[in-house]
Amino acid sequence: MTTETIENITHEATVTGVDTAKGTITVTLHHSDDCGSCPASRICSASGAKSVTLPVARPQRFRKGEKVELTGTERMHHKAIMRATVYPCIALVATMTGIYLACGDQFAAVAGGLGVMVFFFAMLYAFRNKIPHEFGFEVRKSDL
Repeated sequence: MTTETIENITHEATVTGVDTAKGTITVTLHHSDDCGSCPASRICSASGAKSVTLPVARPQRFRKGEKVELTGTERMHHKAIMRATVYPCIALVATMTGIYLACGDQFAAVAGGLGVMVFFFAMLYAFRNKIPHEFGFEVRKSDL
């Protein structure tokens, strides 16, 4: 079984709008139809879209009609895996072990473990909008 790893994804685009007040630019992708075959399409903000608004550090560098290149990277992928799987497993095992060693009751250990899992995933759900999106684009002027 092979695992496909994506380091960078590059899109060619044209700037269609610049908003210096919001610090964003709007671009139209040249080949947005190709997104369906891309392995990162599920987490990509540009997936299948014809135009995308992106935050940039200095939007005044860009002009309407200018060709740009969008490079996407998996910035938060490992952090998301840690938050969604590794930390809950550690919390579950530690809680169940601690309760079992403290009182010797397996039912109490299971109940405590389930309680910790419910609490942990409730916290993840509550802060879902505070956790940065795991896939972002870097915008640079195209050499084309």
